[in-house]
Amino acid sequence: MSSQKELLDALLDDVAARPNTIVVFDLDDTLFSTADRHLRILGEFAARLETLDARAAGILRGITRENLRYAIADTAKAHGLDDRLAKDLRDFWFARFFKNPYLLEDTIIPGGPAYAAEVIKRGGRAFYMTGRDEGMREGTEASLLRHAFPEPDGKGATLVLKPRFDTPDFAFKNEALHKIAELGAVVGSFENEPAHVNLFVERFPKGRHFLLETKHSGKPVTPHASVLRIKDFRR
Repeated sequence: MSSQKELLDALLDDVAARPNTIVVFDLDDTLFSTADRHLRILGEFAARLETLDARAAGILRGITRENLRYAIADTAKAHGLDDRLAKDLRDFWFARFFKNPYLLEDTIIPGGPAYAAEVIKRGGRAFYMTGRDEGMREGTEASLLRHAFPEPDGKGATLVLKPRFDTPDFAFKNEALHKIAELGAVVGSFENEPAHVNLFVERFPKGRHFLLETKHSGKPVTPHASVLRIKDFRR
């Protein structure tokens, strides 16, 4: 079995062998961990809840990165909060999670900035293709620069966002892949969602497609047998 380093190096070798090829990176829970964004929102909700239910507020404050579920309401229920409170939290979370100031709470998946830079150094292009929408461009670009990712200037790196917030991520990525394919050969991709990484395998069967073992929506989708699994981008 190949090591993580060997898998990642093999893709870089493919990039170097064919100039102007494309590697596609998802953002949330692929290049970035969203855990601290969730925790900030939990803390703000707990502060508002303090005078109404101090016990529940204390429970929310005690939730750690390791205890977060993919859905914020599932996190609340797993810690013993009732359905009504979980729904209130979900509404509070939804109003904030996709806003630019909160994107700056994200931290990197280790090795991500250096790996994206290496793709460009080897002669390739990095495409950040995310389910975030155009209204999140400001915070996304600021977060990429804050964490020393290659700047999405449309040359070495390009940022691809959904035109509309309400477009399902799967539908957006399925359409965007056809447009990206017109710009060059896609030799690799990185995703945290099994359904999405399978899209890449089907569209670009000769590429190397990676599933980040972070967290995902939990939808019952089995990754294609050729999908490569890694924990982060460290080599």
